[in-house]
Amino acid sequence: MLVATTGLFAATIRQHNGIFYVICTNDWGEGPNLIMRNFYVTTEDIWSGEWSDPIWFDFSGIDPSLFFDDDGKVYIQGSWRPSNLLNLKCHISQFEVDIETGKALSETKKIWHGFAGKADAEGPHIYKKDGWYYLLTAEAATFEHHMITMARSRDIWGPYKSYENNPVLTAYGTRSVIQNTGHGDLFQDGDGKWWITVLGIRNMDGCYPMGRETFLIPVEWPEGGWPRIEFPKLEFERAQISNTGTKDLFIPDESKRYDYVYIRTPNLDDYTFSSDNRVLKLSPRTTTLSSFTGTTTFVGRRQRLQDCIASVTLNPLQRGSTISAGLTVWEESIRHAEIFYDFSTSSICFSKTNKMLGDEPETKSEPLELTDTINFQITATPKVYVLSYRVGENGTWTTLGEMGAIEFSGYDFTGTIFGVFASSRSSEGEAKVTFEDFRIT
Repeated sequence: MLVATTGLFAATIRQHNGIFYVICTNDWGEGPNLIMRNFYVTTEDIWSGEWSDPIWFDFSGIDPSLFFDDDGKVYIQGSWRPSNLLNLKCHISQFEVDIETGKALSETKKIWHGFAGKADAEGPHIYKKDGWYYLLTAEAATFEHHMITMARSRDIWGPYKSYENNPVLTAYGTRSVIQNTGHGDLFQDGDGKWWITVLGIRNMDGCYPMGRETFLIPVEWPEGGWPRIEFPKLEFERAQISNTGTKDLFIPDESKRYDYVYIRTPNLDDYTFSSDNRVLKLSPRTTTLSSFTGTTTFVGRRQRLQDCIASVTLNPLQRGSTISAGLTVWEESIRHAEIFYDFSTSSICFSKTNKMLGDEPETKSEPLELTDTINFQITATPKVYVLSYRVGENGTWTTLGEMGAIEFSGYDFTGTIFGVFASSRSSEGEAKVTFEDFRIT
């Protein structure tokens, strides 16, 4: 199991009686001895950043989901596993829950083994429509053979009858750029139109560095029938989702920085943003981008386009500092590439790390006396990342190194992140590093 695939798994969001619920699995450990614990948190305002304490519940498995029935009862479904995460002998189980406490109000019972019959049913969600309980699942692992399947029953506890035209969605056997589609969730917009979100990758000749992404697909769901799901496209016509009465819901305040991510749990005191987010000051730590534990000083944004440019300006520091600071494309501690300035040696540096291949990090440096700002740039294409720099706003761009997109592609879940970072070889307090205009265009 790769480092970047542990942590929080398969979050499901539900809203009921004015309360939002996020339910998921927290998974940690080493090798096959992965510990699975499930919980949910609540809030009345999903944009507030203020959540309840976790409500933990007993369930041996992953991918939990909540269903609120018409009679006030609440149920949790999940992919039940007899032992650890790597055991694919799983099926869909369910129990009734006291939503206030997380206490089970019934036994945990198996409700479906899945369509493919390989005992690898995951990602369940239940919807009630036209007197039927529809059960949606993900099957055949999460890679080439991934699929979405459905079954339905007149009773929440089953028996569930498989849809005769399963799977309702799969990319297996197609030549589409979009592959590995599965693990979906159906919903209605403000106009009553049905949609489904699904996971998938954009595979360009074996390169998919952004990992699993979320695709939005229109759905036709006739009364009493089964949903008809189009195969995902990179663009489609019915792209405007109604947000009547929630004007700002889909355009959050930039000052709240919802799209910024960190490595592990950050110490937010290490980060100072200007009011317009144009200037960012970082307090360096001795941990680096390759550290597996501790707090690494890094803040970034996920790559969302195959062709894009990440850039940032670094202000100079005084001589004698032990700080290194720059711009990186980072997927996990064992896979990343960065361009940075080492103030201790007065040099511009490139480093590439891919321990998936068992290689030692590749490094390159050039002496550079810095008296002006330095601009870093990472140019991404579907096949390669090119890392460059220039001194001052009128300088000439110089390429220092590159990393192939295929090196970020593999059997894992997460994708690449562009970010700025600062580290120091000194354990004593160093001056803050000032970056300006961190952008992805």
